[in-house]
Amino acid sequence: MKKNTEIALITTGITLAALWWVLLDDDEDQAGVSKTDTTKKKDDVSSEEKEDAMIAELIHSNQYDSFVKVNRPYTRRLPKRTFKSLHRSATKLGNEAFYKRLQDRYETTQLTITNTSDVEREVRLWAGNKKPPLSPTLPGDVADHIFWTVTVNSNLGTGIYPQGIIVNPFNGFTYIANQLSHNISVLNTEGVIVSLIPITANASSPFGVSPVDLTVNSQPSSPNFGTVYVANIIGDTVTVINTQLEIVNTIQVGKRPISITFNPFNSNVYIANIADDTISVIDTTTETVIETIGVGKAPRNIAIVPKTGSVYVVNSNDNSISVIDTNNQVTNTIDTAGSELTTIAYHPVNNSLYIVSSGDNTVIPIDLDTNTTRAAIPVGADPYRILYNPSNELLYVGNRGDNSYSIVDTTDVVIDTLFLGAVGTGVAIDPNSDMIYSSDSTNGAINIISYSRESNKVLINDGYKARREDFTFNPAIVKHVKFVLSGTERFKVLKLEEETVTGKTNIKPISFSSYNSPQNFGNVAEVFEMNGAIIDGKNGWVFKIAGKQTITILTYYKQYETENILEDAILN
Repeated sequence: MKKNTEIALITTGITLAALWWVLLDDDEDQAGVSKTDTTKKKDDVSSEEKEDAMIAELIHSNQYDSFVKVNRPYTRRLPKRTFKSLHRSATKLGNEAFYKRLQDRYETTQLTITNTSDVEREVRLWAGNKKPPLSPTLPGDVADHIFWTVTVNSNLGTGIYPQGIIVNPFNGFTYIANQLSHNISVLNTEGVIVSLIPITANASSPFGVSPVDLTVNSQPSSPNFGTVYVANIIGDTVTVINTQLEIVNTIQVGKRPISITFNPFNSNVYIANIADDTISVIDTTTETVIETIGVGKAPRNIAIVPKTGSVYVVNSNDNSISVIDTNNQVTNTIDTAGSELTTIAYHPVNNSLYIVSSGDNTVIPIDLDTNTTRAAIPVGADPYRILYNPSNELLYVGNRGDNSYSIVDTTDVVIDTLFLGAVGTGVAIDPNSDMIYSSDSTNGAINIISYSRESNKVLINDGYKARREDFTFNPAIVKHVKFVLSGTERFKVLKLEEETVTGKTNIKPISFSSYNSPQNFGNVAEVFEMNGAIIDGKNGWVFKIAGKQTITILTYYKQYETENILEDAILN
């Protein structure tokens, strides 16, 4: 038998023994029997104690519905008289002896949770195996951002002057257009370069092709899902890279293509040609240019509204926005009153466009319901790129003049400013990992910005994480839980979540409103139904905390230390 199998069996046996020991002890407690009372005769054992002993023996012999089921709160399967015992205990709440017995026979842990925001938040306690956040961020939250740098070089070569960036939803890889080395760096999900794809000119040029921007077919239903398209500003071409990281086509477009965008509505690719004031439209099925559309002066960037397929083009020399419909016709031109327009982003929550005005150090919102501009939003110095983050519904504006990011919410307010290293012209987001990639052209690096999914609005007392880790390795069996809430707000349902060995999550709801304290003072709940719940990293408690509320939770439990026994078993 392999050692890890032996360890697994030993651990299971120890845990079963611990459950038997704690459950038997609990049942003695309910029956009023002290473990130290060795003078009690066999004939004096009550029918309830016999029943408890039988249940404990079934658990101990691994015949009680399998270990996985035993690992759930055992009160779900014990006889009804157990709940009667709990009810009898409930009548003693006003008696100091009740709590004295708990304090004498059980360990305690106290948690204090405070919601500093004005809105209701979700709280998840104890589920430590996957380490979910205590309280997840909500849209509009500014979480604690994390920043690190990846140098774009390897034994495959070096990418010089990185510009545009995209994250491919097909494989999770990050693609970076290196303008001065005329190649594409491809990083895997660990940030390691897996390929450096050279892009050669289809016509001789002493300056190469200069790839500057990329887009990807993000439509899962498309046969070309995951195909990447690269705009080459000197080569006047678009390079097509398949999912095997091979160049499969080169398409001639307009003069000096500077920006490229995929339209999921019709699966076409739109290219802004800054030197001839046109938009080239590529059909991704035939990989041919099907339309060339005249727009304003010096088109620089493109945004798509996915639900309508409408295309919005930033014209940097006349400070306007050209609107193109799905028939590839210019239907409207919106004047912005900005200067030196650079990039544009669509915000689906408020159905607005946001255009960066580099000359004014502002962002200009456009309401698409009325096609009118709103008041300009002051941001940092020399803003260039803007990005919408669907995870938190915020806009990130990269300011190259002071190397900052201005974060804008749905109400057009800058709610935070981040200083996280050099800011370049290329920015992309991986919605699966919440990572933002920003190109640092001068240093030839990629700056990666991420943030914790943990809300910084919900606080918990020190020691919680250490206690959770301890329970993960040495499970605890709950005897009693008391909730004390500030204010008058009460959550309605307390959910006990159990993760099974197959990865499935079972949920047991407890109606919290049923547990008003009979002491009739304060906002207190004595939750007897949690008697027997297990805290082991796989079981979590989920509930809501009201805005500006503090909840104190006092838990009485028994814990069976397995570390020393397991160590002895392995050595022997």
